[in-house]
Amino acid sequence: MNTLTLQDVADLAKVRRPVVSMWRKRPIVRGVSIPFPEPVEVVDGVARFAWDEMVDWLTRTRRGKNSEHAYDAPAVAVPDGAELEDVVTLLCWHVVTGEELGDTSLGQRVRRAEQFDPDDVVLLREIRRLQASDAVLTYVDDLVEASFGPPDALARLERGRLKRVQGVRELTPAAVELLGWIVGAAATHLGQEPVVMRADDSLVALDIAAACELDIASDNRELRRRAVIRGIPVREPTVRSGISVSSFVGLGISETLDGADDVVVALNDGDIALVVGPAAALSDELAGTLQQRRARTLRVGNVVAAIRLPRGLWREAHRQSLAVWICLGGANAQRPWVADLGAVDDLERSDIAADVAGALAQTEDRAFRYARRVELASVLAAGSVVPRGVRAPTLREPEPSAHLDRVHAATLTTTSPLRPLDVLVAPSPGRFRLVHRSLGELHERKHLIVKRGNRIDLADASPHGTVPVLPPEIAGTITLDPFDAARKYPRAVRTEPDDVIFVEKPRPRAWVDTVGGAMVACPARIIRLRDSAEIGPMVLATVINEMASAGSEWKTWTVPTMRRDEAARLEEALTRAEEFEREAHRRVDAARDLKTALIEGVAAGALTLDAHPTTPGIPVAER
Repeated sequence: MNTLTLQDVADLAKVRRPVVSMWRKRPIVRGVSIPFPEPVEVVDGVARFAWDEMVDWLTRTRRGKNSEHAYDAPAVAVPDGAELEDVVTLLCWHVVTGEELGDTSLGQRVRRAEQFDPDDVVLLREIRRLQASDAVLTYVDDLVEASFGPPDALARLERGRLKRVQGVRELTPAAVELLGWIVGAAATHLGQEPVVMRADDSLVALDIAAACELDIASDNRELRRRAVIRGIPVREPTVRSGISVSSFVGLGISETLDGADDVVVALNDGDIALVVGPAAALSDELAGTLQQRRARTLRVGNVVAAIRLPRGLWREAHRQSLAVWICLGGANAQRPWVADLGAVDDLERSDIAADVAGALAQTEDRAFRYARRVELASVLAAGSVVPRGVRAPTLREPEPSAHLDRVHAATLTTTSPLRPLDVLVAPSPGRFRLVHRSLGELHERKHLIVKRGNRIDLADASPHGTVPVLPPEIAGTITLDPFDAARKYPRAVRTEPDDVIFVEKPRPRAWVDTVGGAMVACPARIIRLRDSAEIGPMVLATVINEMASAGSEWKTWTVPTMRRDEAARLEEALTRAEEFEREAHRRVDAARDLKTALIEGVAAGALTLDAHPTTPGIPVAER
């Protein structure tokens, strides 16, 4: 019987798994009760549902993001008792024979396999002993019909339930793409036609071979069958391969070092090998026996480059980093290149390929973007192969004016005098009782108006717009075209001069808009004070920023009551204090920019601090 699990339903509807659980709890759909289908069986604690009932339910409810779920369901609904490799074998039989599997007998399938695989290099022995049920045969035919060709059918299998039950998670597409860049550069370095890639036990090698359009040679029959399905040319296992990819992802440090040693030592002169494994084994610090074992492998001299990859490339443990050794047989490399790609913000394919090509050629005739050359002796003695954050040296800029301009721009602010802030105060005559009123009380008595902000689509931002969106802490520094603002947000409230914009979470914050005419992005709101409030916008904003407690609601915030003349004088003093604080922050930012510019300029060799004043009569500033 072909059934679906809840994860299968999520895959079929193209939603996340928790969404399906929510559907089960909410049978009311647009006012109509359409209960979620009941499971037909429970296997190992996992509920399974009839696929035809689930298709009917998705059709009636119109839930999910897949309008073609009825076509995809037969490919997702796996029959009971099906095994991944059996389905792959039958799919490969379909590819080599071009025939459907339904209504075929075992003898017929064996005879056809003998015709297309007489030397038994792909599937003949597996077909002979495969007793497939009619449900499995029909499932493979339905899988092919629902897919965009055999490669897509195989991809659906690798993403589906049969692969999930194995508990094996492969590398991410970003990892495969990055490794493909490295292999492509290695293939270009070989310069032979055609380049054959050896792939013994790593399914990742198939993705790389497909991306780089390389033939493969392998002893692994499972891998060869998948290559036939994906249309990747398969060579005899005895053919000489110029490139090999060995993956030790998921293994421990000791097993990874043993496998890497086998690859490095057995490498023929001129051949290239990629060793992919955990960074803890290939690049990070080791000690004791493990360090000595890795040093013995590196001492062979075939490792020309070691690259630490960014995090998140392995689905099984996205926080762990992987590393790659690029090995060249007979290189006798005493100064390998190392790079930490996790310390780089952006990765360029051409630059990575150029660095790999330069490492394989063992030349310094070009500048490297990511890799840096180190002495093998220091690597053997040190604890790590690739120090965290290692970068390639950069060339000095031919024109130092950019660094000079940055320093001059910063010093224009730091050298300007900051006007002192002084507030004259005196004891107030008489005794007064301090009274506070909450914003909720002021709101009820119509002393202030509170208006909500609007949800603003950041994609509507225009670089030449004239309508600002406040506050920048939420929306960023963006503006809207006035016509777009009026057309797309006709009901949005605009600020007026001296409106107070505030947010409650994660902590109370308030800003005064002295200009007006801006739109406010939610969850921010607007407080518009009336004359009867007897408090100014700067006083209110300062109270919110300095006195409102985190997690409180705006209606509970309190402001002190005072005479109208005292409120006006306090408003003026707080305005001057706000301007002083803003100017002080501007100088702090300029000082920070100055420090960065000095460090980068001196490090780049573009600036020197061994300078003297050029204006007569102006002494050097005291250090």
